[in-house]
Amino acid sequence: MDWRAPPCNRRLPAEAYRRADRPVFVTVRAAGTTRPFVDIHLNDAVVTTLLVQRTNAACDVYAYCLMPDHLHLIAAARDNACMLRFVKHFKGASTNNAWRCGWRGRLWQPGFYDYVLRNEDAMRQVYWYVLSNPVRVGLVSDADAYPWSGEPDPYPW
Repeated sequence: MDWRAPPCNRRLPAEAYRRADRPVFVTVRAAGTTRPFVDIHLNDAVVTTLLVQRTNAACDVYAYCLMPDHLHLIAAARDNACMLRFVKHFKGASTNNAWRCGWRGRLWQPGFYDYVLRNEDAMRQVYWYVLSNPVRVGLVSDADAYPWSGEPDPYPW
């Protein structure tokens, strides 16, 4: 796979998704009104896929949180790789793995929301938002207790 191929994006120039100094906040929603991420085995498969794909794509994932109907992540490309390609390949690979777990049909909505974090203040706010999401919606009382979130590649504060 060519992780460095130019992306097709309608909002920002491709270079915005290739800069290691510009993390991107991404939200990927589950297909339709489904809430597939309440199944432990499916959640484990999706998180494992995310972690494997980040290595394959030469991207750092600073924070992620898989909620019952969506995924938040903050990531940045390394070595001129492309964040858009990373998310596209993650969605495809995680859908294939979901089918192996018994899921039927589409797993994700087409496309995704992305926001380039342009400064450290924005990064801090979004970082806190991502990791505290399960507490905010009442899934756990302590963010550290939520099994489907993490910080696999520490951000260099």
